[in-house]
Amino acid sequence: MVIHIVIFSMCTYYIIQENKASNAKWFALVCALFASGTINICMNIHFNELTWIDERNYPGGPLAFLLEQQSVWTNTLGNSASLVATFLADGLLIYRVYAVWRRWYIVVVPILTWLASTVLSVLSTFQAALPNSSLWANNTLDFSVPFWSLSMSLNILLTILLVTRLLYMRRRIIATLGRQYGQMYTGIAAMIVESALPYALVSFIFVVLYGLNNTAANLFIPLVSQVQCIAPMLVILRVTRGRAWSYDTASEANITDLRCGTGSGSSGSSSGKTGSATAARSHGTELSRISFKAGSNPHLQSYDDAV
Repeated sequence: MVIHIVIFSMCTYYIIQENKASNAKWFALVCALFASGTINICMNIHFNELTWIDERNYPGGPLAFLLEQQSVWTNTLGNSASLVATFLADGLLIYRVYAVWRRWYIVVVPILTWLASTVLSVLSTFQAALPNSSLWANNTLDFSVPFWSLSMSLNILLTILLVTRLLYMRRRIIATLGRQYGQMYTGIAAMIVESALPYALVSFIFVVLYGLNNTAANLFIPLVSQVQCIAPMLVILRVTRGRAWSYDTASEANITDLRCGTGSGSSGSSSGKTGSATAARSHGTELSRISFKAGSNPHLQSYDDAV
């Protein structure tokens, strides 16, 4: 939760610092994720208080209470908050996939999977809230296991789509501009954040334990809720700082159409000739059509300033 608070504070700071009207949607999303994560962890703490302190004399002990009384309102509210966080987090990742690919057919399957998992999550939460029911009861497994499995599959699919695209663009940037210029948008750390890889890994572990009916999955329920809020916040943090990859990033760098020319006088250029950045460096030419956002890679910005 401390990590969640720190990242929320950083997102809020950079959103306010930018002072752009377009950042209002990111601020609303960050607040919704933080509120969902906070409600979930608070309700989980209260439920554990009931289990281990207030109701420790429950017939069968705390473990029996933990398995049989998950329909109490505090736990239902926590599950509902987690449902909202899942919906928002998966929706943001789908948006990021479209922003990176810019091809509508790429997101058709993820959107359909997202909608199906949302319906199943509502049904699972509703059934778990019924008296004498829980996520571990036999009558709720029909909805819970498909929901978590579908949600995990969606996370893995989105992660694969993001990583493959980022790796492809990394290769193009390195081939054109050199290895040092691909780190900001397509470095290892950037790809881990952009693809929300921690979210997919934690979801996978939880679903495996839950599918095996292992009570250790209870340990991952609050962790999943926090990670699924933190992962999209990290993406938003990169977006607000102008460091997130998008389909337009390649266009802004003009990496597919670098115009360079031979020296004429001090630094003349010949129009109409296109070459690689390697050729430009080897012949002492300049890159005349590179432009970057303010706050982007300073090494790349120097080219724009030189021109």
